[in-house]
Amino acid sequence: MASRTIKFHIHLPGGIENIGQPIVLGDREELGFWQKPIVKLRQPFPENLTYWQSDSITISLPKFSKPNNIKYKFAIRIPTSSTNEEEGENVFEGNSPDDDRMLDIERENQFAIWKNNSDLSQKLNMYIDKIYDYAFVNYIFNSIRFYNLKDKILEYQYLLYYYNEITIHASNIDFIINHIKDDLIIERRIFLCLLLGYYISKQDLNYELPKIFPSELLLDVIDKYKQKNLPSVTKIPMQTAITCLVQHNAFQHQFRWVKIFTVAPEVDPEYIFIYYLKDLNYPNDDLLKRFIKELEIVNPYIKKIEFDIYINLAKWLIELCHNNNALFKLWFDILLHNKAIDNNIFESFIERIQKNISNDDVLALENRFNELPKNIQGYISKAFKYHAIQLLSNLSIKWSYQEISFMKEFLQDDNLNWNKKEIIQSLELISKTDNLELLNIYPEILDNWFRKNFTDIKEKKIPIISNNWFTNLLSKLKNINDKNEDNFVFLMFQQLENIYPLIGYRRNNWNIITNIVINRVKACSETQIISATKFIVELKEQEVKELFSSIIKGVLSEIVQPINDRFVDKIFMMCDCKGDTLKVPNTMCEEILCYIMFTIQNQMFLSDTLEEYLSIIKSSRFWIIMLNATGNVENLKENPYYRRIKMATIELNRLLLEKTINMRLLQQILDFSDEQLFRYFHDTIGEDNKENNFFDDVIISKDEILILRELYNDYEIQLNQLLDFYNGFCSDSKVIDVNNYIRDIRQRMEHSDNVILRQVMTQDYWSFHEKSLQSARNCYELNETLIFRNIYKTNFHDDAAATNVEYIAQKLVPNVIEKYYDACESFKK
Repeated sequence: MASRTIKFHIHLPGGIENIGQPIVLGDREELGFWQKPIVKLRQPFPENLTYWQSDSITISLPKFSKPNNIKYKFAIRIPTSSTNEEEGENVFEGNSPDDDRMLDIERENQFAIWKNNSDLSQKLNMYIDKIYDYAFVNYIFNSIRFYNLKDKILEYQYLLYYYNEITIHASNIDFIINHIKDDLIIERRIFLCLLLGYYISKQDLNYELPKIFPSELLLDVIDKYKQKNLPSVTKIPMQTAITCLVQHNAFQHQFRWVKIFTVAPEVDPEYIFIYYLKDLNYPNDDLLKRFIKELEIVNPYIKKIEFDIYINLAKWLIELCHNNNALFKLWFDILLHNKAIDNNIFESFIERIQKNISNDDVLALENRFNELPKNIQGYISKAFKYHAIQLLSNLSIKWSYQEISFMKEFLQDDNLNWNKKEIIQSLELISKTDNLELLNIYPEILDNWFRKNFTDIKEKKIPIISNNWFTNLLSKLKNINDKNEDNFVFLMFQQLENIYPLIGYRRNNWNIITNIVINRVKACSETQIISATKFIVELKEQEVKELFSSIIKGVLSEIVQPINDRFVDKIFMMCDCKGDTLKVPNTMCEEILCYIMFTIQNQMFLSDTLEEYLSIIKSSRFWIIMLNATGNVENLKENPYYRRIKMATIELNRLLLEKTINMRLLQQILDFSDEQLFRYFHDTIGEDNKENNFFDDVIISKDEILILRELYNDYEIQLNQLLDFYNGFCSDSKVIDVNNYIRDIRQRMEHSDNVILRQVMTQDYWSFHEKSLQSARNCYELNETLIFRNIYKTNFHDDAAATNVEYIAQKLVPNVIEKYYDACESFKK
């Protein structure tokens, strides 16, 4: 015959022990056949006054009877005799046979709560309403051993089924906290996890465990949790509990929660716990380092995770690593890798690196990159390049010299594997910066890439960027030197010299930049441009100096005419000369002066030597300065036009001295003052004449100039006197040869360029008019006298012989003059 060991547990109304003895009666012998109080109840715990339990009893089970047909009830044995304890009345719980209980023969512990009896309630006010010392959960917990966890969970499930609300209340968070101890056996901790799962399921969605909750003590045993050893109904509450424990432990910055990875395939195969940890972060490097250390255990457990789940897990772990040491440890030592995985998580890895270095300045950025092992630098360079570009795009950064130097090196670091797109972006950002020193690294970065077969021919953006860069650079230079505009031109060419070794060989870019300079210089004043010469000559790059030379030549060629004091002052300014003597300081200035010679020669458009002589005297101050220039003048003195002017000057001096100058030239030469003429010849050829001994008295003197002026005046007066005489006294129609004389005079006047002064000084020159000269002079002096003119008219008409010039000059005019003076004498009387 089979048997079962049974123990009864019940919560009775408080104080019931004052009425009688709580018992269990039933329809079996062991239960007293509803009469005999064999199974008596007792209070095992003083603190639980309503909790009663029996001793364990053994109930026999007949072979052919149904084991679940055993009925029983809890009752109160009320004594009816004070002398005989055996005598008494049994007062059963409930009000009818319908309240009979069925013994669950499969369960050792029979848990129950008293069913109120109306009579007992009315007569003795004995009933049960609320239970404040519910002890069943505590009993189950204390009875858990390493071998009976499943049975105890089933008992708890029984309580939940029949007494859900009070059971949940009794197994609340306080119960769990109060029962967690370091030395608690594994099975009891797992049981507490289950209680926690049921408790949490009754709370709202945002419920969080108290901070003091010792989650680590429960998480310590989750790796021992095997769902197959427990009732299936516990799966969901256990998952709930473990997830909550993981969340609590993680956000307390503890690390027992990492054990979730060891049981996740069983309790959370979808890795839902990651969602609850999405806001997790470790506030300092030490905590993160410990976390990564703890993660070393997970590698064996994540190999069989489904692909999509693994990708989400890896991305989440990557996001947790707020420093690169932890991130690299995770990436290289913990996470799994293959092509498919890396294709899905590499961008997250790079983005995390970018976040980790997002607050780095360029010094920290380069140091951090250089600290990396060489074999991974190229692998993760994308993140560092991205941050460098972000730094360049940040207009609020105040760049120090050291930071700029580091950025220059960083942009040229081959270990970073810069590509064309990234370099173009970097150059474009540099071209837009407001920092002058940062702008200055542009040529070196560009040159570095040119030397790596980068081209500005196929890449159309580079010329545009270079244009913008240099325009911006010049604007910054101008702003800095706003009070010293004269220095701005030099600064532009100084920049050209700085960048010439770097990009001068790239003609496309070089031409763009030089065109900008040319246009900016043209917008400057003549004074700014010319004043810069003394600085630019100090530059070393010949092409740069030649560019400036071409610009200043253009400027001077536009103001070379007229050759006046303003133009001379510009030349002195160019040569940085303060005195009266032009000292050419260098070959560049000399070359510009030679160009001026060429320009003057081309702009003169002189038709003959006469105009050239006149032009020289007209620009005498200029030529005095040029012909007496010192310093770097070797090439200047060999200049063809320079030599031509010098020889012309000497030749003109000789013509004047020898009086072999033609009368037209002499006339125009004498339009200039004696002082100007003398000073020019004296200051230009004086020394040369002494050296070459052209003449004994080689330089024309002021006295000689005065004599020349008198000679010309006599010549001019004589011509005018003759012409006036022929026109005024011989022009009557009866004078048949006067036109010959007039024609000769006019020809002499019109062709004075063919008349040499020395010829004029000879008698032969005037031989044709010799017989008319004296009469012409006399008539010229008396022509203004009315008496003389009247006398002449009368005598001319009366004299029939006055038909030719010679007669008039030799006979008539002397006779008229005599009569004029006689008349004058008569008036005196």
